[in-house]
Amino acid sequence: MQGYIYLFLTILFESAAIVLMKMAEGTTNKSYLIAGGTCYAATFFLLTMALKYLPMGYTNAVWAGASTFLVYVIGSLYFKEKSSLLEFFFIFCILIGIVGLNMLQKGK
Repeated sequence: MQGYIYLFLTILFESAAIVLMKMAEGTTNKSYLIAGGTCYAATFFLLTMALKYLPMGYTNAVWAGASTFLVYVIGSLYFKEKSSLLEFFFIFCILIGIVGLNMLQKGK
């Protein structure tokens, strides 16, 4: 269970880092840039902790897929970034893959 908590926090911190980098507007807003860098540092620490408990391939796939999905949703809802139906479909496929991996992992 501890590994899943670390993985969940890894996903949240990486997604927050990406949002903060977007809000930094390049290097215009240094406070967002510093906060984003701090979130990235936390991401790598938490990922290292998750890898103590969970398989590497599973951890990487869930981390990458879930953070991609979360950033896509935040970009669409908060930043009003436009996306096509086809883009949504393929992002949704990533989400389905994450659900499938979790189902397989729980069976082990």
